Parts: sequence; structure tokens; C-alpha cells
Amino acid sequence: MKFQALAAFSLITGSLADLPSCQIYQQNQCAGDTVTTDEKFDANRWFTPVRGSDDWQESFQDYSHLTGYAKITYDKGMQSATVTVNAMHKANATLSYSFDGVSQTEATATFTPSNAKGPVSLTITGSDKTTIDLEPLDFVWNAADIELTYPKGDYRSGQKGAIVELFGWPHKDVEKECKFLANAGYMGVKVFPPQEQIMSTEPFQNVMNPWYFMYQPVSYKLEGRMGTRDELRSMINTCRSLGVRVYADAVVNHMTGGGNDANPYHRNPDANCQTFGAKQSTAGSPMYTQDYTYTEGEETGLPPLQEFPAAGYGPLDFHCERALNSWTDPLDLNAGWLTGLTDLNTERDSVQERIAAYMTDLISLGFSGFRMDAAKHIQPDDLVQIFSKLKANLGGEMPEDWITWLEILLGGEKDLLMCDPDSGYNYGSYLEDGLVAAGFSAADVEKIKIWNSGYPKEPDAGACTISKSRNAIQNDDADQQNPGSTSRDMGDQGCVLIKDCQSADDHREFEKKLFESPNGIEDEDADYPIRLILSSFYFVDGVQGIPDGKSDCSLCETECDTCTGVSLAPAWVDESVGYDETDYTRAHRDPEVIAAMQTWMGI
Repeated sequence: MKFQALAAFSLITGSLADLPSCQIYQQNQCAGDTVTTDEKFDANRWFTPVRGSDDWQESFQDYSHLTGYAKITYDKGMQSATVTVNAMHKANATLSYSFDGVSQTEATATFTPSNAKGPVSLTITGSDKTTIDLEPLDFVWNAADIELTYPKGDYRSGQKGAIVELFGWPHKDVEKECKFLANAGYMGVKVFPPQEQIMSTEPFQNVMNPWYFMYQPVSYKLEGRMGTRDELRSMINTCRSLGVRVYADAVVNHMTGGGNDANPYHRNPDANCQTFGAKQSTAGSPMYTQDYTYTEGEETGLPPLQEFPAAGYGPLDFHCERALNSWTDPLDLNAGWLTGLTDLNTERDSVQERIAAYMTDLISLGFSGFRMDAAKHIQPDDLVQIFSKLKANLGGEMPEDWITWLEILLGGEKDLLMCDPDSGYNYGSYLEDGLVAAGFSAADVEKIKIWNSGYPKEPDAGACTISKSRNAIQNDDADQQNPGSTSRDMGDQGCVLIKDCQSADDHREFEKKLFESPNGIEDEDADYPIRLILSSFYFVDGVQGIPDGKSDCSLCETECDTCTGVSLAPAWVDESVGYDETDYTRAHRDPEVIAAMQTWMGI
């Protein structure tokens, strides 16, 4: 999900142009087959304004000089955890680390259920008095136990079941909905990206904070559009205590789009030299990119490059800028900036470690797994390394109920991506063999699913060289709702509820078929163990905002004359029986769909 990454434009004044006329910096552009950012560009790091300067804000903390993140490593039984703080200081100041207010000079600390009965605060302080507060540390032993409503259901310890994707539902509403999900027999709920992401007080293409801003991360802080870390923790514990597992949409291929950053000074030579200012984010962290820039940093004397200090990323952690122009070239697929999104260099060990640390944090909070967004743009060998590092963080094996499903949009490249293990870019048996070679057990390999985008029209395309027991399937998905989307061709075998279904009845039948007789099934007991239902919201007059109140034009501060928005509406409506016709669809509440799912699950 990576639509419309290019920045919006409006008139701003007050910036001092370092480049004359309407020139912008054109640095770090890939040449030939080069994909890495030249090491000389590490000098462009530390672009964040210094505390107290004109462009500084409180949420920037001291990221001008200090950055870092915490990595949790569990023992084999996951009853002890070693926290390692990976930190960097611009001037190499001596650092100290405060865990729950207790300061120490060592960058590691060990926690157990006896000394970490709740979230643990963490602050990094430099000898120059610079300081940053990191996200609180959560540990798996504090997550609520999963208490099944239907203990005789065929859930297979979390390896089989129906998962509802509550698209655009705030965490508080999901928490309320979990009682219904439990009573219906759904195995789990997937929430959309919970991490810090782009927001704006200015419309983008006339829309106030469109849904796809959720897929432009700023950091891995769990402070996203749908709610805070505290709200997320509360929701997860409530849902688990009712027997409903929770899954995250993990965006780890890229960060924000080029130009969508905290730099106040941008301009576009291709749009009559229009200037535009800074974007905001859900947690207020600084973030910088190299695009549309014409000024230099006060501290660096250099223009910005890719820098996301709240995530611990600097310029060298990204691929050099390259347009993604080919869907058949492995180099382009892996290293291209899809629709202008800053592409992480997942070949780097440090980037793999950072992604694995984020995934470990999700599991520590109580998530049972995740969808990996844009997995098609992370080459298979890198995925093996990321999952290997995650497994090491979790004590050497994946949790019993953990699953993930990889978004691999096939398009017309099924041979390259799934069917030909010698293609050089294969997520079928090549990826599977790589996981085995890296020490993954057969049981753990089974937990890593391929989201079969060939379903329902060409279900065999998403399996090919692997068993369909490693497939996750669904009818419509959030990507397809985008006007003009060509991400999947379902033909007459499925339809998108809010876009091209003739009626709710048609959609209902496709959802029932998902559980009764899905296309391509060969082994009723083993195939397609994970089946997903999208419960979404309507695009009012084509406006791609979310009815969570944050796409309302009342929030607009700049260029508001053409703003189109969506008013606030509750996601949770207790009396809904599904297929509501305004605001949220709530398709998962339909009694016929639930009955079909319950029969499949043996409840």
C-alpha cells in the first residue's frame, strides 16, 4: 500500500534559498546498477534543528545530536529479556541510560517477570546534557493470556482461522469490537499500521489526510493515527483475554515519500517553482528526505538526505534514489523508490536488525503476528535475514501461535515471483529453501505465509512451488479500493464492496465462498488455513479520507479553499448486523458470513 507519495504544494515564504533561481539539490541519484548511498553522504546526517532554534519543536527532543533504539532479546523460554540500547551521538559524548528512573552507564539491562511487571521507561542522556526518551519497553509475559470463547474450535494454536481487517478503526473501537469478534468465533483482528506516520494540516490533492498516509512511516513508535501505545496495549490485552488474537500491518520496506518531511523549505521546479513546507506526524518526530530541497542545515552546512532519527535511521540506511520503472527487474523491484517512497536498504545488517527489533517490540506488546506490507520489494534473501534476526530475538524459535503473511502482488510476474525458483527473485520454493538453510524448522516455515494475490481468479499462481498450506487468502483488500487500482484482477470471481460489487448480496456470496469452497482448494484440511475479511469504510464522493475525524477539513490550516474531507463517524456500532451503507461497512458482522466461517472452524 504505497499510493501517492509525492508531496503536495502550497505557497510559503520566509526561507532563505541557498540555491539560486528555482534550482533544487539533485544528489544521491543512482547511476547504472548502483543501489547504495555513497558513504560520503553520512556527513549530511544530523539535520534536525538544535533545541531552542527557530525551527525546533519540543517533540524533536535532542535528535539534533542523539539517536537510538532498544533491542529486546529473550531467552529460550521467553521468561528473561536482555535489553540492548543502540545509540549514537553526533559528538561521541559519553552516554548514560535510565531504566524506570535508575541511571546506569551500561547499554544493557536484564528484565524478568519479577522486576518488569509493566512497561519500563527508557531515557538516553549524553554528557553534554542532550537527552531523548525512547518508547516504553513492553515484555511478552505482561500480555494477557488468550482465553478462547470456543476452545473446541479448530484454531490449531493460532495456525488456522479467520482474521478480520478493521480498516480505519481506531484502537478504542477495536477494543470494543473484540467481544463481538470473540462471540462470532473469529480467530483474530488485524489493525492497520500502528507506527508513527505522516499527517498534515494541509490537504493532499485536495483530500485531508488520506488513508494512504498511514503507509508512510516516520518511526517505529507505536503512536499512529489509530491511537497511542497505551490505547494499543489496552486493546490487545482486552482482545486476548476474550480469545481474539491481534495482528499488525508492518510497514518496513520504506519510510515517507520524498519531500514529505519536517523540512520547512521545499520547492518544485516542475510546478512553476511552487514552494511548500513541512509535514507533521502522529507523534511529532523529525524526519527528512532529499527531494525538493534548496537550503542547507544550520548545523551541517549541507542539504538533507534521508534521516529518521526516531527510528535510528540515517542516510546510509537507504538505497540511493531510483525510480521503480520495471516490474520484471529484480534490482528495480528491490531498490526502486516505489511512487517516490524512500526505500530502506534492507541488505544492510543494521537495517535488518532494526526491522527485527521493531517486530520484536510488536510481539512483546502482545501481537500474534503481522502482515508485511510491500514484501515484494524486499528481496527474498533479505527476508531470510530479517526473520532469522527476529527468531534470535525471540529465544531461537518463533512463538507457537505466531504467523505472518507477505504481501506479494503478482501482477503478470508469477513466474519471476513464485513459480521459477531460479528466477533470481523468488518467494516460492527459493525463499522456503532459504529459510530451511537458515535453520528454520518445518513448523516455523509453515508460519510464514504468502498472501495469495492470485486468488480467486488464479489461485495456483500464488502457490506454484509451495504448498497452499502456506497461503493466506481473501476476497477484496484495501489496496483494491483505490480508484484505478490494478493490484489484482479478480474477474467475475470476486468484487470490491465499496467500488464494483453490484450489491451487498454479491459481496456476501464471495465472502461465504471464502469459507465454503474457495477456488483452488485441494486439501480441505490443510489448504488456505488463514482467511481474511476486509471490513472497511466508504469513500464519500470519491474522497479517500477515513471517518475517524482526522480527515475532517476543520483540521485544515493551509490551502483550505479546495479541501474535501470526511466527517467523524463511530467505527463501533453495537447494533450493526453487517453491510451498513454509510461510513463503515462492518461486513464481518453479517450473520451468513459468520455462519459459513463457523462451519469451517468447527464451532
